[in-house]
Amino acid sequence: MSSRGAVHELRCAVPADVEACLAVWVAACAARDGRAFDGVAERARPKFGAGVVWLVADAPVVDGPDVDGPRGVDGFVLATRPGSGLPGDPEDAPVVGLLATRPGAQARGLGRALLREATRQLGALGHHRVALHALLDNVAAVGLYESEGWVAAGDPFEHSLLKRPTQRFDRLL
Repeated sequence: MSSRGAVHELRCAVPADVEACLAVWVAACAARDGRAFDGVAERARPKFGAGVVWLVADAPVVDGPDVDGPRGVDGFVLATRPGSGLPGDPEDAPVVGLLATRPGAQARGLGRALLREATRQLGALGHHRVALHALLDNVAAVGLYESEGWVAAGDPFEHSLLKRPTQRFDRLL
């Protein structure tokens, strides 16, 4: 995965990555929404305890006199166990509950790479389908999901925190 000539290596996350992932999530949501909303981190935090696939893309190591190593997390994806989503979600489907890239790393294919690897791993674990929820006004995310074979399922509903139209998307693995 390239970003400005550097390569992102995807790896399985560890518990020590929670705070960095939450920081990326909050920053990405604020960039998407034009401002930060209270409760975003608190709403996301419990999902890390239900992870089936959790991947992190560390910022690439950049050679230079002022750089000692990785600069932190550039993005992550977290898929939670079947039954961890909303009442209308397929009971047998894990849920891609969190997918985010740091604002400075967006629009470079990192989110797509994370999503592809997560769905690949979910299929390898024996899951046959997966679900996610997307804000319908997040045109870039909806376009990504549709281009990767995700299909709108069910009726749109109001996001519990942001009060904006949200849609479930499903993908067969």
